[in-house]
Amino acid sequence: MRGLKSTRRATLIGLFLVVSLAARADRLVVMGDDRYAPVIYAEAGRPAGFLVDLLRRAQVYSGDEYDIQLMPWKRAYAMALRGMGGLIGVSHNSERAPLFDYSKPVYDDAIRVVVLKGQEFKFDGLEDLKGKNVGGVAGASYGEAVDRAIASGLFTVDRDIGQSSRLRKLLAGRLDAAFIGNGEAGFRLVLESHPELQANRERFVLLPTPLARDPLHLAFAKSMQQHAAVQRFDAAMERVMADLKAEAARERAKLDKRP
Repeated sequence: MRGLKSTRRATLIGLFLVVSLAARADRLVVMGDDRYAPVIYAEAGRPAGFLVDLLRRAQVYSGDEYDIQLMPWKRAYAMALRGMGGLIGVSHNSERAPLFDYSKPVYDDAIRVVVLKGQEFKFDGLEDLKGKNVGGVAGASYGEAVDRAIASGLFTVDRDIGQSSRLRKLLAGRLDAAFIGNGEAGFRLVLESHPELQANRERFVLLPTPLARDPLHLAFAKSMQQHAAVQRFDAAMERVMADLKAEAARERAKLDKRP
């Protein structure tokens, strides 16, 4: 009889937790870039990438459901600014800080500079881009220092909506250099994304020094009053990162056991 009571009590507690979670859960639209592989992108019309995986894992713990909608970055940013949903993969800067409630960083993005073979130049810092015409994404921030250099006219940025078209412009001689996100992995994926780039992959050179390291966040316009949702996401991400570390440890243990 005591065991039956304990089972009932456990069942009631479980039901209470489920109901409580559902009562505070929200269905939140979260927008992002559809052409920023491997971090976030659309594949056959469906959201994919590392940030998408993190959102799906986080919603298990946050109690919120994230309705992920991907589109060109400039449009996603404009819609988020109008309070039409959250924004994943957004950089923090002083201009945006009064406009958005930010999560803690979820991904550290490495921005690199690509040039054509034979047109390499010394690149140790922003001054080395002086007078150059560089390709970059429309509506993007590359961090405070880079944004200030662009605003000062140190170099110009030809804005577009995708990294593939940017490298094709570079190939056509319309740019001196191009900014590419996601480090070497992102660079390799862009080269595989279009036949023209695949055929000319040996003509591109990734300069060794990164332009910037750009922490990316989840953010909601302050007008949406979703600070509590951001807090739930941050708490959920702590558990997600613990899960990922545990998964990595199990994989290492499996490898260590192999003969």
